[in-house]
Amino acid sequence: MDASRLNRGEQIAGIAGVVLLLSMWIFDWFSVSAAGGIGPSFGGNAWEVFSVIDIVIFLTAIAAIALAAMAASASEVNVPVAMSALTTGLGILAAILIIIRIISPPDGGFGDLIDVSTSFGVWLGLVASAAVAYGGWTAMQEEGTSFGGEVGPRTAPPPPPPPAA
Repeated sequence: MDASRLNRGEQIAGIAGVVLLLSMWIFDWFSVSAAGGIGPSFGGNAWEVFSVIDIVIFLTAIAAIALAAMAASASEVNVPVAMSALTTGLGILAAILIIIRIISPPDGGFGDLIDVSTSFGVWLGLVASAAVAYGGWTAMQEEGTSFGGEVGPRTAPPPPPPPAA
């Protein structure tokens, strides 16, 4: 692997993917305490507080790291969509899902009995997932890929005109 082969977008996405992956285990994303602040407070990382969103966030981090690793190793994988476009889409999806959970934190069905507050990890995860999306988008721009070219049916170019008689 040669890190000098990475363009700016791939570097951003790769680093942000590593940060996102580490933040899922190391930092608490939400903390929970009894309503009114009575008693101790407990925290939970992304794996402990989410049920499906954590899988999307994990896949986003892996896609970002894979984008950088594939570029550094100069290997190409035969996928129907550019890896940078896939990374951008997953980064956007992860950021949206994290924003939704910041607005409506998971309460485990206890409603008014507990207070749920955000912790450092959820903010780091939001910034890292947004950075993955930005890095993927920058990589798309640097390689000349667009979402318009990645979606829809692939059509063959029109046939050449018949020869003049």
